[in-house]
Amino acid sequence: GCDVISIPHNPNLSNGRMFALWYQDLAPSAQREEAARRARLEPLVEVMQAKGESECRNGLSGIVGERDELCDFEKIRGLADPPEDCGEGSGSGALAGTGCISRRDFVRNVLIEGLREESRLGVNPFRFGLIGSTDTHHSNPGATDERRFDGITALLSDTPVKRLSPRASGRGIQSLYRNPGGLAGVYAEENSRESLFDAMKRRETFATSGTRITPRLFGAWDLPDQVCRRPDQTVLGYELGVPMGSLLPDRPGGAGSPIFLASALRDPGSAGLLQRIQLIKGWVDEDGQLHQKVFDVAGDPGNVADVDLETCTPRGPGADTLCAAWRDPDFDPTRPAVYYARVLENPSCRWSALQCLALPATERPASCADPGIPKLVQERAWTSPIWYVPGGQADS
Repeated sequence: GCDVISIPHNPNLSNGRMFALWYQDLAPSAQREEAARRARLEPLVEVMQAKGESECRNGLSGIVGERDELCDFEKIRGLADPPEDCGEGSGSGALAGTGCISRRDFVRNVLIEGLREESRLGVNPFRFGLIGSTDTHHSNPGATDERRFDGITALLSDTPVKRLSPRASGRGIQSLYRNPGGLAGVYAEENSRESLFDAMKRRETFATSGTRITPRLFGAWDLPDQVCRRPDQTVLGYELGVPMGSLLPDRPGGAGSPIFLASALRDPGSAGLLQRIQLIKGWVDEDGQLHQKVFDVAGDPGNVADVDLETCTPRGPGADTLCAAWRDPDFDPTRPAVYYARVLENPSCRWSALQCLALPATERPASCADPGIPKLVQERAWTSPIWYVPGGQADS
């Protein structure tokens, strides 16, 4: 027979259904079987595409942590008038812009929910890596340049005025709120079907918002001092640790907290310089409560880079490359945890601002002056996670 994988698509529009824990009323053995089946068949999930970002969203129930302002990025369902919270339930109609929204519509929360399920069942159904996709319908995969965005479908968004008009919509979602989509990156031994498939199964993948940032993440219990200065840092990451998508090995006796080697190269084909690398941690406390925390580990979030909105020209400092070797200052060896890296570019003009600017002032739709439509975005990349499981590796 053949081997297969399934990649969940657009969880941000699932009304809490895509990652619902529907099996919890089954017998324990059947629950474990269902969780294991999901983990086996779904090693990846789509975190970014034309219908929005599915990493995270502020203000949802069931998750503890400070507000993450970067979670407001490319939200296709309104931030100003947020939908009802699904709570522990689910709904329907998100693709048409209706129904509730759930913490389980966003992969950060689902990754942490997986830790809780693993503590309960011994199996993590949500041990997945991350990819991005375009989901445009023009047969031009990889066309994610904000300056050249030509919409999602020719019928609905073939001209700038259609794309920028509130009337240009598909299934209830205005074209104005869509974006050029994301990209998937895969670390494979060679560019062959077999090697790419194996890399996806082991979750050694990353996602971007359309930029061609190249991020890496390794986890280990020890790395050499000044590892970021070494030309063999990637070799050391593999030799002394594990890459993105993996579980940390058993904690050696006397070891402290894990160390994560996070690095990134800027997109060589754009003007976007790198601003910072963040490590996002999720964990479950002794009461079963889900927690999240964001750490800035490299670069400068206050680098004062901005954009001239009259010309959409970026201004200010940034980096071509960033690297950090970071230890978790809050590590608790008794609690499971999940970590992934998020890499951010300096701010740049969103596609809608660029296309408004390109139109003569007399031809610009009213949306060009709408303060509710972001003029700027921060393009980004996300690595697949690395997991810590107390007492060694549970399911892999």
